[in-house]
Amino acid sequence: MDLVSRRIADHAVESLDSFRVVIINGPRQSGKTTLLRQLEACRGGTYLTLDDGALRAAAQADPGAFIADGPKPMMIDEIQRGGDDLVLAIKAAVDRSASRGQFVLAGSTRFLATPSLSESLAGRASVLDVWPFAEQELAGGSMSFLSKAFDEPEALRTPGESDFGRSDYFELIARGSYPEILTMRSERARDQWYVTYVRSIIDTDIREMAKIDEPSGLGRLLRLLAASTAQELNLVKVGSDLGIHRTTVQRYLGLLETVFLVQSLPAWSRNLTARAVRRPKLHLTDTGLAAHLLSVDAEGLAARVAPARGPLVETFIVGELSKQATWSPFRVGLYHWRVSQGPEVDLVIERTNGRVVGVEAKATDAVGLDDFKGLVALRDSLGDGFVHGFVFYTGRRSLSFGDRLTALPLSALWDR
Repeated sequence: MDLVSRRIADHAVESLDSFRVVIINGPRQSGKTTLLRQLEACRGGTYLTLDDGALRAAAQADPGAFIADGPKPMMIDEIQRGGDDLVLAIKAAVDRSASRGQFVLAGSTRFLATPSLSESLAGRASVLDVWPFAEQELAGGSMSFLSKAFDEPEALRTPGESDFGRSDYFELIARGSYPEILTMRSERARDQWYVTYVRSIIDTDIREMAKIDEPSGLGRLLRLLAASTAQELNLVKVGSDLGIHRTTVQRYLGLLETVFLVQSLPAWSRNLTARAVRRPKLHLTDTGLAAHLLSVDAEGLAARVAPARGPLVETFIVGELSKQATWSPFRVGLYHWRVSQGPEVDLVIERTNGRVVGVEAKATDAVGLDDFKGLVALRDSLGDGFVHGFVFYTGRRSLSFGDRLTALPLSALWDR
């Protein structure tokens, strides 16, 4: 597989010029090490990984000496394995010198949420998230859907048909987007990779980070979350289903978010109605992982009855837009919106200027006006603050449904 250019790389270089420390978060096997090597190639510096036992031991034994040797920027991979003393030594070093681009710290946990670390480097660091490949990166596209949706939404109403069909989408969803997965031709090999991947994160990363002696509850919770992806999570019901206390469920959920296996989509509200539901939606961060945990492949998603199809299509869309948000030229927040016994929108994307784009997911080859009900309610409530509403579906054409409402094939997320 040829080297795929990561869109986040430009932001990383910009951050090196602006901050003393750059923190690169992301799941294991998402391409963080490749990004560090690319930064090293263009900026020089020193690359070290704490997956190396000897380096890890040295970092833990004498962290001050460990970070003193070698040209800057010093790039330390799997930083969470170095412990609190290493991070405190880095804090002391950057407090002595205000020069930019001293350290790049990469980790497979959300750095600011890692329980074993007491120092967040707040005020000294820029934090970037690196996810597995976005389809736009694989396609080599230059302008993201997210930018188009806010700046030129009418340009997305293009004639012609997409080259992608229903079965193509189900293949992408069931495959997933981890770099290593893309090199595998066999479904059996991919399935075994996911087995090992989940086991290593739960049995090694989380156990090491949170000192959990019996991680089987985490595995059971992750499988249940795969079956509940794109849904609001009821902690009491989950605890009852698993036979564990609600507070334990909440703690385990936090750990799974910390290692990037799940993400929470907060509820959105501008007090449009007092009945707006406040619970977040949960999504697995990779549809291939979710499909593996649900034991469903592309053929299973295409079956006449496929309970996982709709949720996985929605999770796929949320995942693609979450990735695009990390390199967007403007900051956005991603939410969901639902009114009790009323309208709902799968994804509400809000810029810091208050402008909003709404997105709905449909795992069907045809759409009708009824599929826009939630978006119509959001548009009519927000007025000029509503930029555009899109329904993504598995059909092939872009279709206008009136004032600021458009149906788009899923491939419009990356294909122009």
